Amino acid sequence: MSQHVMNIGGREYRTEVKELSADRATVVVDGAEYVVDLVQVGRKRITAAEVVRPAAPIPAPAAPAAAPRKPSPAAAGQGAITAPMPGSVFQMKVKEGDTVQAGQVLLVMEAMKMENPVTAPYNGTVTKVFVREGDNIGEGDLLVEVARPEMTTL
Repeated sequence: MSQHVMNIGGREYRTEVKELSADRATVVVDGAEYVVDLVQVGRKRITAAEVVRPAAPIPAPAAPAAAPRKPSPAAAGQGAITAPMPGSVFQMKVKEGDTVQAGQVLLVMEAMKMENPVTAPYNGTVTKVFVREGDNIGEGDLLVEVARPEMTTL
């Protein structure tokens, strides 16, 4: 099974492909399962004559509730750590409230079958974690917010 976040009509949905054949797929969209005819796979468009129709019509999927959108880096504040590339979250190394040092690994991403550590750019405290292990993420998506220590004067 492959999991994806898809943008359909301006809304993001968590999807999972359970079965895939040349002309049909079984997909789960936000928890609801659908069997769909494939009209185009990749860049090859399938003609209507090539699509095998079932004996009973497949009901059209109801519009599922939109998955929550990931906040933009501007919404996170000054200490936003964003994804350097698309991939998935392989392993979380920190949680909210953790104190981190510059260079410490915050999480490990998997992209193109390689593990890529995402490190803290400075000392601070993890104030917000935006992702979980297994999440698919795009380049620039928010991962973690790290607040710098408060500056004090003598």
